[in-house]
Amino acid sequence: MKPGFALALLVSLAVAAPAASAAPPTPESFLGFRVGADRKLADYEQIVRYFEALDQASDRLTLMKLGKTTLDKDLVMAVITSEANMRQLDHYRDIAKRLADPRGLDSTAAEKLIADGKVIVLVTCGIHASEIGSTQEAMEWAHTLITSEDPRVKRWLDDVILLLMPSINPDGTDMIVDYYRKYVGTPWEGGRLPWLYHHYAGHDNNRDWYMLTLPETRLVNRVLHHDWFPQVFLDEHQMGNNGPRIFVPPYADPGTPLVHPLQWRLNDLIGTAMALRLEQQRKSGVIYAYSFDAYWPGGTKNTACLKNVIGLLTEVASARIASPVYVDANELTGGRKGLPDYRMQMNFPNPWPGGWWRLRDIVDYELTAGNSLLETCSSYRAEFLRANYVMARDAVARGGSEAPFAYCIPPAQHDPVAAAEMVDLLREHGLEAKRANAEFRTADGRAFPAGTTVFLAAQPFRPFLVEMMERQRYPEVRVGTESKEIYRPYDVTAWTLPLLMGVESARVDKPFTADLAPVAVSSLKPGAIAGSGAAGFAIAADRNAAYAAVNRLLAKGVAVERATAAFADGANRFAPGAFIVPANAAAALEPIVRDLHVDAVRLAAAPAVARAPARAPRIGIYQSYSPSMDEGWTRMVLDRHDFKHTEINNAAVQAKDLKSKFDVIVIPDQDKNLIVDGKPRSEEGPAYFEPLPPEYSGGIGKDGVANLKAFVQAGGTLVCLSDACGLAIDEFNLPVRNVVARMRATDYSLPGTMVNLRVDPATPVGFGMPEDVVAYYTSGPVFATTVPGAGVDRTVVARFPEYADQVVASGWAAGTDRMAGHAAVVDATLGKGHVVLFGPRVQNRGQTLGTYKLLFNALLNAGGSTAP
Repeated sequence: MKPGFALALLVSLAVAAPAASAAPPTPESFLGFRVGADRKLADYEQIVRYFEALDQASDRLTLMKLGKTTLDKDLVMAVITSEANMRQLDHYRDIAKRLADPRGLDSTAAEKLIADGKVIVLVTCGIHASEIGSTQEAMEWAHTLITSEDPRVKRWLDDVILLLMPSINPDGTDMIVDYYRKYVGTPWEGGRLPWLYHHYAGHDNNRDWYMLTLPETRLVNRVLHHDWFPQVFLDEHQMGNNGPRIFVPPYADPGTPLVHPLQWRLNDLIGTAMALRLEQQRKSGVIYAYSFDAYWPGGTKNTACLKNVIGLLTEVASARIASPVYVDANELTGGRKGLPDYRMQMNFPNPWPGGWWRLRDIVDYELTAGNSLLETCSSYRAEFLRANYVMARDAVARGGSEAPFAYCIPPAQHDPVAAAEMVDLLREHGLEAKRANAEFRTADGRAFPAGTTVFLAAQPFRPFLVEMMERQRYPEVRVGTESKEIYRPYDVTAWTLPLLMGVESARVDKPFTADLAPVAVSSLKPGAIAGSGAAGFAIAADRNAAYAAVNRLLAKGVAVERATAAFADGANRFAPGAFIVPANAAAALEPIVRDLHVDAVRLAAAPAVARAPARAPRIGIYQSYSPSMDEGWTRMVLDRHDFKHTEINNAAVQAKDLKSKFDVIVIPDQDKNLIVDGKPRSEEGPAYFEPLPPEYSGGIGKDGVANLKAFVQAGGTLVCLSDACGLAIDEFNLPVRNVVARMRATDYSLPGTMVNLRVDPATPVGFGMPEDVVAYYTSGPVFATTVPGAGVDRTVVARFPEYADQVVASGWAAGTDRMAGHAAVVDATLGKGHVVLFGPRVQNRGQTLGTYKLLFNALLNAGGSTAP
């Protein structure tokens, strides 16, 4: 341990090291090759061991172990600063914490902290594992910083504390490196990975930053908003190789108006300085105000922007992993927001002319940008610290002087567990929650009972709170003053957290008084068993955790049943789908409901309604070699609710007699042509699609399609998610069609939009759902059903509102006139089995808790409980 290093929250995680002795090894001497050399990569273990060697050899670097990744690797962070700063890290962290939450801090005291403080800068690398350059560059950058005697570098380290994370997706880093090494020297060198480069999320791990479902995201979030409070955060990425060489801030339109304008001014300052240093080093192809906006808060830097951290993004052009690529001048293209054509313009003054592009070029561009970042933060040290303080101070003041003043979450909820999870999530983001000790009323006369959770807006992260709780309306920025065309969204347009999670909340627009106490512990309460009856137990199907409880009971051999209609037991009323547990299962039930926060009721009498046995379904999830992120997220949701499943590839689907192995097969969101042929089909004709090695090529083929149909006819259930519905609709002759199948994206588009649905909770797929629900759509299918003929049938489980202007709940959409009145979820029968068609992304990214039960019901029904 470095002398004087006593950071209380992290000291036990620091990598033990003796006092510095031998000179720090260069990356080349340690690895045996120069960083960025053609066809050479360090894997994550080598990178960590190299940083450990630097830790042992230098008093300017301390390596921290923050926790474990999804696949149980150590997530590490290097703290790099001057020797003097290293001895006072606790002191500087405390200053950062006080400036980040300035309540009780007057301007005089703040200026004293600013004069004394250091700028803390977090730099993250490799979240998208195939964007490998920054994970390699981090080693060389760290070595340069800790060995340099250049007065400029030493001044940077006097003014700045750098938190450098060489990979925030270590599992994926090793997947990419291992696969790349395997195929070097073959036709598939540098090719795409035939599986996800994060166990669950793949490329979507940069879409998790407001939901925090992944352990890696949570660990970085704790660095940002609990342990270190950096004022500046840079996330290093790569982009395609046929356009600009590097994107630096400022961002393209639109941006969220909730963010303080100082955020954008300092973004501009840092990005302009980067562009200047790159130009001075004759590195062409630098662009800003291009493609990447700062509107959606699901990614790394955008979430940080809403919490007063200067959130930065760089995107460098990619090579073929570590293999050089030659880009002919005629292949260089624009066609994206901020660069209609590949030519000189004011945000792109020096276009790259084309030629060879190597991993080493990526490393060099990133080194220049990183050093410029440290230089700017050093030169404007006081301004960055003061801006952090001012943005937080202004957020508190605004929250206490204008609407909204608060958001209230009452204790009575359709799914109380989801509501508690939402409160815990917002607290994990650094927001302050309070709980009402007694009933209170707001100025409009609305009463809230004791136990209501209140998020007052007068707190430093007010912009994030408001962004998460409000419904979104996408700002339609026109392409030109004479044009009706708008800049289409780069990404998602809706993220209203209560709607996603199925939680009731209320906005308060006028000041009020209430007896409130801070929430200091998790809002999740242990589940309990109520009542005194002896006729068994009932668990309502209205909360997601109930399904996990049933899966655990089934795994213990408990004979669970499901009520197919509503019933009452004394004062307790249960909607259709409630789970009935036998009286002799008390010993198994009690710890399960306690641990999963689920409540059960002792029944006075057996329910006088039809019941069907629940059985653990044998679930197969199709896993394409053109990997679907939806497949990974589906596995995560099922894993976390104790659904056992098996991944099945093309060969498994092509095998005969699927029904003997599975009760239900899930086809995640993916285009039908990718599923069947292993490659997309374009209306414009054949398009280039990067081939895979023979063992990973192709799709399920015609035989696989026939086997899936035979599986359903024999009594199996096929669950098709979003675009995968096209497979069943086109091939199975169902009484269902997709009314938007042939519409152009200009006419039908939901880039991540929340829509209103009306659910029939009396249907088995709708068990446990409220009648009115909000679902998440990404231009998925919209169904029209027809009167069926012999051998088939259909049930509409959920449908859109009657009128187009009622469809969108939050976000942006085109084509709602084609959605109005049509079906969103359909349960079709074919032979002895079922095909359940989901237009919405009911389990999207582990975020849509309000619609999980639709999927869970489809799976449990396939196990034999309540056939529709």
